Amino acid sequence: PAAPAVKTSDGALQILGILQRDARLLDFLMEDIAPYSDDQIGAAVRELHDQCRDSVSRYVTLQPVIDGVEGTFVQAPSKDPNVVKFVGNVPAQPPAGGTLRHRGWRAAKVDLPQLAPKQDAAILSPAEIEIE
Repeated sequence: PAAPAVKTSDGALQILGILQRDARLLDFLMEDIAPYSDDQIGAAVRELHDQCRDSVSRYVTLQPVIDGVEGTFVQAPSKDPNVVKFVGNVPAQPPAGGTLRHRGWRAAKVDLPQLAPKQDAAILSPAEIEIE
């Protein structure tokens, strides 16, 4: 049988799988954290943050959309809403610039490992069965 065709969503699913494998991100997100104290959550999030950051850095090179200092005036490089989102008291015709509140993120390079020919990208983490 032929290998399944690669779909655009496969990369997104692969990233989720990597974040689950390396940092147990999905386990954390799907767990009810209401019973835990803020101190317990804070300790868990610090480790989760480090592991997720390492995983993303390993496979994706990120760059700011605008390489400027937040809180300073910048010229908008584009009026494309996918590139720049104007916020605050925005007139019908946005001005040429404003105060940079968030630099945004652009994926400069994505280098994901090749999926195995018969690997189902929708399986983000296999079930685990312990043999005793």
